[in-house]
Amino acid sequence: MPDLPETFPELTDLSVSQLTEMMEQEEVLFEQFMSLPQLKQIIEDKEDLVKNIEELAKKNLQMEPILESKRQALLEKYELLTEMKTTFEKKMQRQHELSESCSLSALQARLKVAAHEAEEESDNIAENFLEGKTEIDDFLTLFMEKRTCCHSRRAKEEKLQQSISLHSQYHAPL
Repeated sequence: MPDLPETFPELTDLSVSQLTEMMEQEEVLFEQFMSLPQLKQIIEDKEDLVKNIEELAKKNLQMEPILESKRQALLEKYELLTEMKTTFEKKMQRQHELSESCSLSALQARLKVAAHEAEEESDNIAENFLEGKTEIDDFLTLFMEKRTCCHSRRAKEEKLQQSISLHSQYHAPL
């Protein structure tokens, strides 16, 4: 008789005639097979696994509403974060624009333009007076007002230029 694996010791004690008889009797063979302890262990293990899988599936189904509500809350928070990021970026852009418009060099340029405009207005007032379109009292009031404004703006522009020059000597460029 050929050597049988040691995993089936029950079959090693059988004779050839018993084995032949078992092959001819399917039921006996099936009963013998079903009585093997290894098969019984496999069946028990399978039943335990099925039971565990069913329990896990039930737990998963019970947790599904909680998971869904948390997922929805996360999506809402992400959407809020996206909105806040967009708002922040817009505010940073606006702050940058305001910062640029308030830089010393931008202020100096605006003062220079304003001084030039006031000078042109005073020149127009003088032309109107010379052409006889304005009375002397009105001319003196308007002309002095515009010239004072022009000189004040030029003085501020020059003072700002000095500050910019002084600042650039001691600090990084503005």
